[in-house]
Amino acid sequence: MPIRLSSRTVLVSFLSSDELHLEGRLTRGAPDRGVVLCHPHPLYGGSMLTPVIMTVEQAFQEAGYTTLAFNFRGVGGSEGIHGEGRAELADVTGALTYLGESLGGRPQKFAVAGYSFGSFVGAMAAAADRRVGFYLGVAPPLDHYDFGFLRQAVCPIALIGATRDEHCDARGFEALYLSLPATPWVRRIDTAHAFSDALDLLAQACHDAIGWAEGGRRTR
Repeated sequence: MPIRLSSRTVLVSFLSSDELHLEGRLTRGAPDRGVVLCHPHPLYGGSMLTPVIMTVEQAFQEAGYTTLAFNFRGVGGSEGIHGEGRAELADVTGALTYLGESLGGRPQKFAVAGYSFGSFVGAMAAAADRRVGFYLGVAPPLDHYDFGFLRQAVCPIALIGATRDEHCDARGFEALYLSLPATPWVRRIDTAHAFSDALDLLAQACHDAIGWAEGGRRTR
């Protein structure tokens, strides 16, 4: 599927909660809804230009959200060095604060969406930061990270998995969503971890997950 940058997109700079300068891509939509997008592992080429992140970003834009994709510390023009995931939580916290300021302090609904490593960092934010009103995790790498803390999140949760994911077996994915106290929205797509042959299906899944979070609260 073609990925298009909106004419409303601008490059921005903001501070992490521990005072590092980070670079991002802000696209304005509704002033009362915003999403922070978290990219995959920095040490394996992940950035805010990763096709999966741009696909998720476009889905949120089409749903009317203001979107903020950004580079974690140590990636591209962002200061700092890779922090094994825990330090990157400060990047997401700073992104949420900056997004709120960009929306002018109006009543807001914040979402956090992440892919692979970004789904791990985004999940930590969803569990720790009560500003997060919706969490979308794409291809959580459960073979490498323990997502047990996600049970502490009180926001609606949606999970999109890959049936042939090299970093998350089917039993681990099922165990995660069955362990959550509130029933999440779940979909699995017949593809591998990179979604390289399934971006259209991923986009549709994101649209459906966003619609669920804003309306019916139904599992799929």
